[in-house]
Amino acid sequence: MWDYFAWTFAARSMRHSFRQTLLAVGIVATSVTLIVFLTALISGLQLRLVSNVTDSIAHVIIPAERLPIPAWKLPSNPEPGVLYVGDTIKLEQRKRKIEDWQTWLGRLETFDPQVQAVSPVVEGQGIISRGEKRKGVMIEGVIPERYNMVVDLQSKLVRGRFFGLNAGEVAVGWKLADEFSLQIGDRVRLVSSEENSGAYTVAGIFDSGFGGLDNGAVLLPLRDAQSLFALGTAVTSIGLKLKDVFEADALAGRLALQVPYEARSWTLDNQSLLSGLRAQSQSSTLIVAFTAVASGLAIAAILVMVVMGKLRELGILKAMGATRTQILSTFTIQGTLLAVAGGIIGAVAGVSFCIFLGQFKTVASATGRIQDLFPMDLNTSLVLQAVGIAAATGFLASLLPAWRAARINPIEVIRAA
Repeated sequence: MWDYFAWTFAARSMRHSFRQTLLAVGIVATSVTLIVFLTALISGLQLRLVSNVTDSIAHVIIPAERLPIPAWKLPSNPEPGVLYVGDTIKLEQRKRKIEDWQTWLGRLETFDPQVQAVSPVVEGQGIISRGEKRKGVMIEGVIPERYNMVVDLQSKLVRGRFFGLNAGEVAVGWKLADEFSLQIGDRVRLVSSEENSGAYTVAGIFDSGFGGLDNGAVLLPLRDAQSLFALGTAVTSIGLKLKDVFEADALAGRLALQVPYEARSWTLDNQSLLSGLRAQSQSSTLIVAFTAVASGLAIAAILVMVVMGKLRELGILKAMGATRTQILSTFTIQGTLLAVAGGIIGAVAGVSFCIFLGQFKTVASATGRIQDLFPMDLNTSLVLQAVGIAAATGFLASLLPAWRAARINPIEVIRAA
């Protein structure tokens, strides 16, 4: 469709209308710069929000509350394996424990390629006190090295240590430590909901970035927590970390058919976050759409002006034998070239702008931890998509003026001249 005549005429037209060419390229470049920058920024903010939440919790939790699946809720084509069916049973709080957790650890680690790590946890409500000051907290008994593979705390320590917690030692969040004026080596007392108590030494202070953990959780060795909650050798839950956090719902659904316990995805307790992410994604899509429409209208308007300025020339060309297809091709080539040139320039500008802003840092919290001021999720796919959108917009925007140019009657144009 696009022959030599169309290419040469389009190139000559762009040279002769150099100011209009620069204007069109500039408009497209600005649009693509905005698409790259805003999409990278919104996506980066979304990743930070998700990371702040999911890095501090297990992606899938298997609590000890037994919830067998009623037969009428089973899928028509269930996956092979053991299925647990029957009436829904709610166990009393004191009976919520997993006795055979060591057996399940190995099974869960090999259950699905998405599973990266598995950690047993003893979790319960309690009270922390120092002197006259008291506060309700969540007491978590863990195996530090295993727990860290699910929730990374070792790299987020402010002071002290997390790995190798000995009996009688605890790790606390920096907000809780600040509230109780705790330092490494200070002693606190913990009282569990089972009314068991003990004195513990602060061995580590961490800044996870998650308020619920930093302000209201105390972590201690698994055996100490089992004693506090009178669980013997049992645990209350098993946490799983996945490679892709958004696969948690699907994996929890498959686990529910394979284990005699409930499987809960992190998304169930974070619906407001997911709703906000969806709203941000929709906003990003609208921004891209409106920007593409604006640049397309600009290209169309400029090409219409070019057609109007070349009516006599186009009439003569058609009188000399130029076909409608050649004229149509000329302006679609011109519109597409303008868009591609602007897209490439805009992509380079957008990437450079993102890299420049990505260098700025800010203090994340009172602990002095540093993080990006403008988190950017910049990747090759985004850049190629932005240039592709520009090229498609330029082609579509050129169709109307090209169609108008192709329908010019050479006799009427020459007479009017």
